[in-house]
Amino acid sequence: RRVHGENFSNQSAMWKCLCVLVIACSAYADPQGNVTIFGDLTVSGACRTTAIRSQSVRVDGSISVTHALTAESLTTNKAILTTLEAVAISSPTGVLHVSGELSLGDVSVNGTVSATSFLQQDVKQWALAFHDDFERDTHGWDTEKTNSCDGVDHHLAGHCNEVNNEVKKTYTGLAPHRFLRLQARYHFLDSWEGERAFAKIGERIVWTDTNDVRGMHPNSINICGGDHADLKMSVPIDVTIPHTDDSVLISFGADLDEHACNESFGVDDVMISLR
Repeated sequence: RRVHGENFSNQSAMWKCLCVLVIACSAYADPQGNVTIFGDLTVSGACRTTAIRSQSVRVDGSISVTHALTAESLTTNKAILTTLEAVAISSPTGVLHVSGELSLGDVSVNGTVSATSFLQQDVKQWALAFHDDFERDTHGWDTEKTNSCDGVDHHLAGHCNEVNNEVKKTYTGLAPHRFLRLQARYHFLDSWEGERAFAKIGERIVWTDTNDVRGMHPNSINICGGDHADLKMSVPIDVTIPHTDDSVLISFGADLDEHACNESFGVDDVMISLR
């Protein structure tokens, strides 16, 4: 038994010496507690340390850094960051998704930058959600009738197009926001005699204007539609209201009382922006 006990004790001492030799050969410990490893280090479980400095670090699972992570090159499938400072950011797929706020200095891109909103001097900018120019279709509007003054630039409704004095559309799928901005161009066409034009967001009238061509010189400029002078063309509409719903009903119209070939209206470049 003593012999066996002595053998066991000798074997244990040899293993300890071997472990010390391995550590001594592959690492150097300074008096401050830092450990320098000259080879590879593989950790199957968890590793907690105040700092790691290496030419390269590969993490198959996840890594959590409390203060700062500095690297010449960082490759990751997903990263959650409070602050990121980088000379360049790229994606192997060509698409980079950022959830949250991204603060940038100079930006240079070869493709397209898409974002729900931008901040300029700490002020959140308007994000254009929809733009209807009616050049190809009237998708979503309650009429498909369009017209053109020059055969190139088309507008909704217009000369000789009966639309029951109003056109409307419901925009859906709006991103989260606090304010909504409506922009458009309104054409007063032909023999308006004091009638009123309007724009509505929901059932609320947010813009009005009027037009009267009576008494105009017969040689006054006729830009579009019939033979009457056109005093107001491309009148800008720009209205902002508090809004949080994910859909909105937009309407344009007028209280006209004659046939659309005598007096009518047109709407162009309807834009919905969010902030």
